[in-house]
Amino acid sequence: MHAASLGCRALVREGLGAGHGIDVDLGLAHESALKGAETDATKRALMTFGNPFGLALYDKQQRQVSSSAAATTPAPVANGANHPSSGMPDAPLQPAAISRLQEQIKALPPAQLDAFSKGFRAVFQVPDAVPSLAGLITTSRHQRWIEGFLAEAASA
Repeated sequence: MHAASLGCRALVREGLGAGHGIDVDLGLAHESALKGAETDATKRALMTFGNPFGLALYDKQQRQVSSSAAATTPAPVANGANHPSSGMPDAPLQPAAISRLQEQIKALPPAQLDAFSKGFRAVFQVPDAVPSLAGLITTSRHQRWIEGFLAEAASA
């Protein structure tokens, strides 16, 4: 029986994932890639519930997992280049640093700018309904991810 027919409201969390499979047997490689993608997608979906069910899944040492931490600490936003388990602080950026990053982003060629936008939205869970990313660049975590993206774009 469907939850809606019982008068319940369903909570839906979605995530996208990618996986890679390497094996001599093509079928096993494909299976490994699918499992990796499903695991990645599940982690990204659970991340929206906060640290105990989301970000802690990326922290093999489970340093920040406790019932008191879950109740009092808002979960930081994950980013691709620097996972939350890196232990790096998430300090506010100075206006000059924000402006410098925005100028570097504006200078990207159209294809890289599109890749940046898609990547930033995916990593920091920014919905497509938010028209501009410029005002969302506010912390050192954003800066680290952006600088990593720019370094990769420059080497490509």
